[in-house]
Amino acid sequence: MTMIYRKDEFVQDDEKDSQFPIKTVDRLEAVDGSEQRFVGRAALNMQTPFGIEQIPISFEIQAGSIQEAFSRYRECAEPKINEVKEHIQNRLEQLRRAEQSRIVTPGEAGAPGGIINFDDFRGGS
Repeated sequence: MTMIYRKDEFVQDDEKDSQFPIKTVDRLEAVDGSEQRFVGRAALNMQTPFGIEQIPISFEIQAGSIQEAFSRYRECAEPKINEVKEHIQNRLEQLRRAEQSRIVTPGEAGAPGGIINFDDFRGGS
């Protein structure tokens, strides 16, 4: 069954929390009033060759009230942030391995088609 929700955004400013000084939680309330859900939002700052990029992360918070959702924010945010970091690190490692395993042919300097990547012929990753 498809459910339609109304979204209310709540923000907590907590100067004492150095890791999450600003916490954002969305309360999704079913239009028919049958349920409510809480979704936390955070941003992961990653250094890239183009500078610092913010990667948005959202996560479900099991709670009965908005106050409880904010009190459980950290315990729900940290595992999700770690999961995203690990996924990004694994993907970067795959890209590094692919770059190291490619064969460079003479005269490749910018010529299209000069790179042979045998991973393309292996029928997998």
